[in-house]
Amino acid sequence: MPETKRYEFKGKHVLFHEMRHCIHSDKVKKKQGNREIKRQQSSRLRNTNCASTIHLRLERWRLELSHPLEVNIKFTHNHVIISAESLSFRRVNEKVRERFLELFKDGHSPASAMYTYEDELYLSAADEQELLLLLADRASNPDYEYIFNLFWQYRQDSLSDRNGSVMFRRLAEVVNDYNNSGKGRAILQEYDSRSGKAFILCVVTSLMSRVHEKILQSSEICYIDASASFEPLNTSITLLYTSCAVGALPLGLFITSDEFKITLEKALNLLKSILPQHAFYGRGVQLGPKIFLTDDSSAERNALELCWPESKDSTLIY
Repeated sequence: MPETKRYEFKGKHVLFHEMRHCIHSDKVKKKQGNREIKRQQSSRLRNTNCASTIHLRLERWRLELSHPLEVNIKFTHNHVIISAESLSFRRVNEKVRERFLELFKDGHSPASAMYTYEDELYLSAADEQELLLLLADRASNPDYEYIFNLFWQYRQDSLSDRNGSVMFRRLAEVVNDYNNSGKGRAILQEYDSRSGKAFILCVVTSLMSRVHEKILQSSEICYIDASASFEPLNTSITLLYTSCAVGALPLGLFITSDEFKITLEKALNLLKSILPQHAFYGRGVQLGPKIFLTDDSSAERNALELCWPESKDSTLIY
């Protein structure tokens, strides 16, 4: 039950005094707001004027007794207790909240965290009846709105504002951990509007390194495909890949805050610094593949010509 009144004491006789009401009571409604329903499009009633209460009182003279706390329970609910509607208004359990924070730390988005947690509920339930109760109870299975707000608060506390120093410090830690993991290599250039430095993040995974080493076509042709508008900052994601009998295989990746020629040139040079020595099937980092296939972007073509002058550039019209 939510706490509706905590008393302040000036004397020395009463040590603790608290009143709790059912979440469907008029007292809770007045304390938490005047909204009759949780969502405007919902017909679920939260305020049913339920009179059920728990009264807690601890007096000093009772401390010597075996049961010093006085608990007065008024079990007079005017609604069904174990129902999907009643359970959907319960407060989220603190352990559940901590579990979602762990999922966010592991890199989950609100949606993927919700699906992962629901899978855990399915596996933990002993039978179908228990599973239905777990899914209906907001204390054990919070709604998406709560998960999204918790994620937003977690991101603000962990990373602060976008393009802020805290975010880049955290990103630098992630890049350093990735380089020490043996799963690939990455390099970062932090965004700095004062010096005109664009944000650049280059990644070459262990899979990409093996493609460079094992696939002959990586020495012959390299496609470059840039995409944007995936998130609020509108960063550009550029993928380098080749093609063979099994389909497209990645060779490298870089993310930039813009698509100017100077930014793309810097990104390509940073990418070259983390490519393996056997890049492009042994042709090497400096020589590059025989042909680059790009879209109709002059900035892209000019940057490629500066970074890999020995390679031929062809334009692919989509």
